Amino acid sequence: MQRKILLYGVLFALAAMILASCSNTRFLTGDRILYTGKKTIFISDSAKLPDRSVVQTTKSVTAFKPNNALGGKRVLLPVGLWIYNYRKPTEKKESPGWFYRTLAKEPVLISKVNPGGRCQKLESELFSKGYFHSRVWASIDTSRRNPRKAGIIYTIKPDQPFRYHEISFVPPADDVDSVINSFQPDLVLKPNDVFDLGKIKSETKKITARLLEEGYFYFNPACMKWTADTTRLPYRIDLRIGKKTDLSPNAYRKYSIDDITVRITQPVDSLRLPQPEDTVYFDGISLIAAGEPVKPKVISRAIYFRKGDLYSAVKQQQTMKHLNSYGIFKYLNLQLVPDPDSLVPQLDLSVELTPMKNISLDLEANVVTKSTGFSGPGFAATLAHGNLARGANRLQLKLDGGFEWQWSNNSSSTLGTVSYNVGISSSITFPRIIKPFTLFNTSRFSLPQTSVTLGWEFLNKIQYYRMSSSNLGFGYQWKKPDKITHAYNPLFFNSIVLLETTPEFDSILYANPYIRKSFEEQFIAGMKYSFIYDNSTTKQPNGFYFQAGISTAGFIYDNSTTKQPNGFYFQAGISTAGNLLDLFYKPSPDEQERPYSIAGNVYSQFLKLSTDIRYYRNIRDMSFVFRLYSGVGLPYSNSVVMPYVEQFYSGGSNSIRAFIARSLGPGSLEPDENSDIIDQTGDIKLEGNFEYRIKLSKVIHGAVFLDAGNVWLLNTDESRPGAEFRFDSFADQLAVGTGIGFRFDFNFFILRTDFGFPLRRAYATDGSNWLTTASDIVSGFVFNLAIGYPF
Repeated sequence: MQRKILLYGVLFALAAMILASCSNTRFLTGDRILYTGKKTIFISDSAKLPDRSVVQTTKSVTAFKPNNALGGKRVLLPVGLWIYNYRKPTEKKESPGWFYRTLAKEPVLISKVNPGGRCQKLESELFSKGYFHSRVWASIDTSRRNPRKAGIIYTIKPDQPFRYHEISFVPPADDVDSVINSFQPDLVLKPNDVFDLGKIKSETKKITARLLEEGYFYFNPACMKWTADTTRLPYRIDLRIGKKTDLSPNAYRKYSIDDITVRITQPVDSLRLPQPEDTVYFDGISLIAAGEPVKPKVISRAIYFRKGDLYSAVKQQQTMKHLNSYGIFKYLNLQLVPDPDSLVPQLDLSVELTPMKNISLDLEANVVTKSTGFSGPGFAATLAHGNLARGANRLQLKLDGGFEWQWSNNSSSTLGTVSYNVGISSSITFPRIIKPFTLFNTSRFSLPQTSVTLGWEFLNKIQYYRMSSSNLGFGYQWKKPDKITHAYNPLFFNSIVLLETTPEFDSILYANPYIRKSFEEQFIAGMKYSFIYDNSTTKQPNGFYFQAGISTAGFIYDNSTTKQPNGFYFQAGISTAGNLLDLFYKPSPDEQERPYSIAGNVYSQFLKLSTDIRYYRNIRDMSFVFRLYSGVGLPYSNSVVMPYVEQFYSGGSNSIRAFIARSLGPGSLEPDENSDIIDQTGDIKLEGNFEYRIKLSKVIHGAVFLDAGNVWLLNTDESRPGAEFRFDSFADQLAVGTGIGFRFDFNFFILRTDFGFPLRRAYATDGSNWLTTASDIVSGFVFNLAIGYPF
């Protein structure tokens, strides 16, 4: 094996040398020079640039990826450039093929980088940060070995930054000035702060937003005037804030809402013949439609304006979000038009909606292969009606299942010849809060939903058991404010029944009372709550996600969704079960009767908590993602262990990808590779993930990842030594894996492939947990195929 690895390494090195001998610069003509990257940024007096954000700005403005770059450095083999130069289609070919379009990369030239323009841009950026008299220039650093290759050296000569001396507002002369002056206590700019054009623009938007909420429909940021006087003191600014004096008369007027009209049109591709439109007046709104595709009260609930209300930009955004949240409209167009017939400033609100098809069918398929020899296909079919009873109520029916065969099955203790599962579930979601009585005020909730779920599943695991499960749920979801989502399930039932078992499974249960209890107590009745904060939906360059959970409730904070430069996601969850049922049995004086049962099933009683924190750092075509997950389940009173379905497991495509799902732990327990893994779950889970993501092409994205974690038992299990969690030893029981992956972004979905390689096991072999040889690491590789990102 060692000889083969050495041979492959030599062959790879020879291939790299041969490819490197293929010159790409010989295709360059005229004065074109291949860009090899930014050499350095020289700052003549770095003490004058104390602000790290200014230094980061200099790096971002001068950043430009050369060919075959990794992390901005020219280190990879120029495969894309080779393909572009040596596989370029000839004039005889009509168009390049998919291979060429996907992998070919045009040469990055010095002229394309435009160093002169970048210097001007950098001087402008430094000016906006208060460095008014700075100078920037660039020099071309030509390669000594090849004059057709060159890098760029940027030189910055900064000056002292300008700071605020006095900040004042123009004395109010009218109502607009009064609103502007009311912002003074909230102004973030303070004397002695360095001038920052970005903060001034941000404060301008905040002042404008306040005026818009007061009804000044035509007031915009361009109406504001910031006067800076730098003549009184050196490197000091006297700042005066007010509005421009030459504004249009409309900017001084408060506008109110007059007529509100909602028109529901037929889609252009509709096969129906055009029908006459009718007008219905409901709750002060004129509804124009052919027939009644949506109930008037559903539309009325999403319109946050009423006749006579002052214009509000917040209400306008809420109206659009609420209508979009129904998921039944293909197009939405909202317009506010001045009323030409009114003698007072008024706006007519016009909303045009185009419905989408009510019924949809989604089909999914996959193939599962396990190390135990089982393999087979899986499927899922989902039929949905998005506008049930014309109330934007979403009804969903789902049928899913799968089959698994074991090609080398020599055991006679089985329940048939094939493992399979089949399940059917249904749910209905109402776009409002439905409550039997007033528990709390829901009038201020944004995008409220009420959902009811019902499901049944049958599982035949031929080596061990036949099992059926039934579940029922009722819950709410709402936003308050926009980046925070609450999910609360006051009722949740799950009943799991073992129908038949094999002698092999019975022997496992007999030998391990802990596992036996986890399968016996699987009647779950409780509640759940989750809190989520997410600023990543706006995808900031830096995003963060945090989750905490407990089986009957949960908490989540997440700001990671839109790729902002810094994205954050936080989730916390909490859930509990069995408490209400236990109150029924509380009068019993004999505690020895436990565990109590209901309808012949022992009910579970537990508390489950989980947290999920994610941070996203996004830089141009690269992202750094950090994730920390933790969870704990606490059985009590009627339960001594957590039910099997509520226990944690580790490994798999969304966990530690170098290990298959449910193959880690608990603790340092060494698994039986010949079993189908039924006991590798735990009450405690800790997991950390790091992933570096880079865009290789428009479709193909690459990733390098590092995962670590494990699961543990809360209490000691004599039949599984080393499985319990201990603060002095849990770090030594962490499994570690690494790998690379590719994501194929087809816009409508992302196909993900991950190649995981174990570096460290949770248990020791020959006195060490680490895999010390390349053959052990390569032979343990795991391939994961999934849809979407893991986190």
